[in-house]
Amino acid sequence: MSRTRAFGLASSIAFIACLFVVLPRLGAEEKKKEGRENLYKPLGLFTEVLSLVRSNYVEEVDVKPLMAGAFSGMTEAMDPFAEYIPADQVALYRNAEESRRKEGMVEAGVVLARRFGYPVVVAAVPGSPAAKAGLKTDDLIEKVDGKPARPLSLWQVEARLAGKPGGRVSLTVVREGKPRYRTIDVIRSSWEPEKPSIARVSGESVLRIPYLGAGAAAAVKEVLGPVDPAKALIVDVRGVAGGSYEEAVRLASLFSVHGQLGELKGRKVEGQKFSSQPEGRAYTGRLAILIDSGTAGPAEFFAAAVRESAGRLKGAPAPSPTPGTTPALSPSPAPTAAVAEKAAEPKSRVRLIGEPTVGMGADYQIVNLPSGGALKLAVAKVRTAGGVSLSPKGLEPDDRVFSVAHQEITSAETDLTLQQGLRFLSEGAAPPAS
Repeated sequence: MSRTRAFGLASSIAFIACLFVVLPRLGAEEKKKEGRENLYKPLGLFTEVLSLVRSNYVEEVDVKPLMAGAFSGMTEAMDPFAEYIPADQVALYRNAEESRRKEGMVEAGVVLARRFGYPVVVAAVPGSPAAKAGLKTDDLIEKVDGKPARPLSLWQVEARLAGKPGGRVSLTVVREGKPRYRTIDVIRSSWEPEKPSIARVSGESVLRIPYLGAGAAAAVKEVLGPVDPAKALIVDVRGVAGGSYEEAVRLASLFSVHGQLGELKGRKVEGQKFSSQPEGRAYTGRLAILIDSGTAGPAEFFAAAVRESAGRLKGAPAPSPTPGTTPALSPSPAPTAAVAEKAAEPKSRVRLIGEPTVGMGADYQIVNLPSGGALKLAVAKVRTAGGVSLSPKGLEPDDRVFSVAHQEITSAETDLTLQQGLRFLSEGAAPPAS
């Protein structure tokens, strides 16, 4: 047997052995429903395709990148934030993570996901170097410093963006509209997220929350001080992808009745319950919560929890999902008037307006593989008290607002989502909460 053939056989065996360790865990539910053969049948197809490629491709194929591509495709199929780290890059990954935590290093302030094989901007934190440079939600990064970005992992792009203040990183991005291709230079600098603010638009109060880091809820409570707590309010969490779930819970407590808001739960990690703070509610008016494809993680949880809490204002318990099923993200038609009234309540007092959110409600950890590589994958998911999972599908708005291509938002009049929120508030006051 030739060395090349022996190497290919050994790589295939290592790959299959690794899959037999990983896939049984990821596919436990599938095994229960359809049997073991449906889990392992694709492995035979994979080895057949690999054999055909190695035997018939016009040139001799290096097996190593094929294996890495197979793993990367598997993780991207799970969700846009999962990643496979090959064995020869694990040390580089750990060094990059340690370097980013060193004193004097700064982050660019951008949250990335993978879409169509490319790194895509989920959101740039307002006030960050990424936001100042002009990066926007849904920007597809085609090149980093002139080199193709598609072969790069998310952690590699993030590592290039982070570094010492004063450094410059040039990104070529593809954006809907004209011009389609743009060069954006991100200049590293020390920064702080913008603080919550409130403004009057067409006679209504509009609260903008740019980030859910430490102190965000207290800052919101302070800016809402002069506002009548029974008046209608627009809460804008578009493009909010950073912060913590603990801060999201504190923020949701300002707009929710006391009770359970949700939980972080996984099969092999310790769960965490999220409950609103006793006597924490400071606002009782109608709410229009503006969301979009850049609303991610803690901001998604805040929006979902407040909407669900509105449905419990009359003392109705949160709906319980059927064991083994994933509840729908939008209320389904109910067979009884009582259930219909409860399902309709979130829309009468709290309404989500805008675009579907990204679906980032999970806790990610690095899992070492026997091959020496590693997987970054979700080990726990965030669910609301009603059992709604925020990952990977995200939230569906109650009122969908389709953005207009090529149109930049230059004022409140051209902000279609904001205008829809204003129309909702103008519909009239809801019955007083009990």
